[in-house]
Amino acid sequence: MPLHHVQNVLNGGEITPLMRGRVDQPRYATGCREMRNFVPMPQGGATRRPGTRFLGMALGERGRLIPFVFSATQGRMLEFGDRVMRVWLPDGRMVADEQGIPRTFASPYAAADLPGLRFAQSADVIYFAHPGHAPARLSRHADDDWRWSEPTFMPAVAAPGGVSLRVVEKDYNGDDSTKQYTYAVTAVDEETGQESNTSAETSITAKALNSVSYIIRITWTAVPGAAYYRVYKKKYGVFGYIGRAGAECSFDDENIGADTEDTPPEHRNPFAEPGDWPSQVFFHQQRLGWAATTRRPMTIWLSRTGEFENLAASTPPKDDDAIEVTLAAAQANRIVWLQPDRQSLTFGSEGSEWTLSAGEGVALTPANASFQMQTSNGGDDAVSALSVGGGVLYLQRGGEAVRGYAYNYSADKYLGQDITLLARHLLRDAGVTAWAYQQEPYSVVWCVLGDGMLAGLTYMPEQEVMGWHRHDTDGRFVDVAVMPGTPDDQVWFLARRECGLCVERLDSFFDAEDLAEAYFLDSALNYLGPPESVFSGLSHLAGRTVRVFADGGTVDGLKVSPAGELRLRRPASSVHVGLPYVSRLTPNPPEIQTQQGSSLLCNRKVCAVRIRVYRSMSFRAGLGTAGTALRLSPVADRHIRGGAFQTAPLFSEGTDLALDLCGGWSDEAPLVLEVNSATPLTVLAVLTALDVSPHAGKGGF
Repeated sequence: MPLHHVQNVLNGGEITPLMRGRVDQPRYATGCREMRNFVPMPQGGATRRPGTRFLGMALGERGRLIPFVFSATQGRMLEFGDRVMRVWLPDGRMVADEQGIPRTFASPYAAADLPGLRFAQSADVIYFAHPGHAPARLSRHADDDWRWSEPTFMPAVAAPGGVSLRVVEKDYNGDDSTKQYTYAVTAVDEETGQESNTSAETSITAKALNSVSYIIRITWTAVPGAAYYRVYKKKYGVFGYIGRAGAECSFDDENIGADTEDTPPEHRNPFAEPGDWPSQVFFHQQRLGWAATTRRPMTIWLSRTGEFENLAASTPPKDDDAIEVTLAAAQANRIVWLQPDRQSLTFGSEGSEWTLSAGEGVALTPANASFQMQTSNGGDDAVSALSVGGGVLYLQRGGEAVRGYAYNYSADKYLGQDITLLARHLLRDAGVTAWAYQQEPYSVVWCVLGDGMLAGLTYMPEQEVMGWHRHDTDGRFVDVAVMPGTPDDQVWFLARRECGLCVERLDSFFDAEDLAEAYFLDSALNYLGPPESVFSGLSHLAGRTVRVFADGGTVDGLKVSPAGELRLRRPASSVHVGLPYVSRLTPNPPEIQTQQGSSLLCNRKVCAVRIRVYRSMSFRAGLGTAGTALRLSPVADRHIRGGAFQTAPLFSEGTDLALDLCGGWSDEAPLVLEVNSATPLTVLAVLTALDVSPHAGKGGF
């Protein structure tokens, strides 16, 4: 009697061949031998990766995409080239001038600088860090008005000048002994509320003050843009606050006691010279942070609270003063990533992982900043850390493993889980060169690898979902970035094709009854309108043999003319033209525990296979391994050779298909599902009926 095995969870992703004997591991039952151009879904199934839309040629042969996210619903994509920048709108158009010519903006960064660029955004301003450049600020005033500047970390309002002192007597009858009084004045900016540097110290020797009959009047020259002024008096060698004055630029000291707990700020710019330029930038607790200069690779700087370009400190320090802390560790490993999490600033060096915090529920101040070592795995600066799923993802030293850094209540510390342990083969000898997190719809981290492949991680730890998958294309993936979109977050790529470097965007995942929304071609363009048979604007595919998805049918063997034109044999109203790619899903062979023992290592014969699909079309299926010549049989094949379009119903929600794939006795015969046409496929469950031989080993029956 055949045994029946149901696999209704496929979101374990592709797992390493080293796991093929671990049938007891839960990820074996939910994983696959190969998940190529498929994306595991948190709900349990696996769906085919959508294709990419061609948006335009990149600025040059090397580039970088950086998202500009103003809000959860508004974003722009910044494309950087060699000392030049362009701005893309969410609909795929470039910002252009009145004549429709795309606008370009100057950039301080050469093409070689782009991989090491780090950035942090606040509203309409992005701050950039690079060890070869002084910190930079990019401000958006309008979509066609972007301005670069360098933060000076000095106050915009000038310090008061012309400070003078004089004695004002009122029938003085006090002590005739004399004393030296020293004062300084600061101005407060009327727009930002930022306090200036102090004026030059000014002293006077006078009789002891008496508020009734003897005072010292301080005057100074008005400062443009000042809302008011703060006056300080020296006490025991420290300036303390004694009061404020308005536009009259005058203040009377009537023997006021100096508050040495409120001292004037000491402004400074620690990044003024080469070698002092930071390589990291971030935001934490309303402070702008910088870290890891060439000369001080283990130092972190945090701005004043709410004043991002103010690194001023006071003596003694105030709670909202800037913070400068240097990690004292056993090894001088530079800081390679930083990411705020919970109440702590989590960060990693090349040798270990740390937190910078003040304690649970307490804001970070200069007086309570404290380092705590958490793990010693070591990080890599090829990419910035990502905040995903209530924790932080960072690249382990060497770039071939990803770790999840999250607080563990049982251990009362942060732990670094190896996210790639069961899929190390995907990143081996390649390493991650760029990554981005797409929250909607399936919580996927997209990773560009050094060999031009794309690896994806469906990651939702609260649902215990963690599955890796691989993706390839006709060309190489170079960069990836994500910005908010509807219904899916937008995933943008730089992809190298035969025509050069292209800007492309991943299409939305298919979940509709309208086949016009089925988009499964790469570097593609689409047409939707009255029936047409001639299509132009395909210059990036000139001379290429392409595939066409027209009115729900696949047409192959067509070639784009040198002028970028394509002609169909008959008109169509919904047309997608692009480069094909193959999607293959190979679930792990079913292993069943019976009263007679396990089916592991026993010969088996697959008697029948039944799968449940969702809004899918044609695909092929067979039994075998990827290393052998697969004999795949078409299932509802709608692949068209020639020019006539067929119409066939889309498999509706929850359609069950019986596959005529019975095989003979074999050591193992995994099921292979493959799509090489421009059609959708989503697999929800696989039912396998198999006979198991009582004898183990090859030829045991």
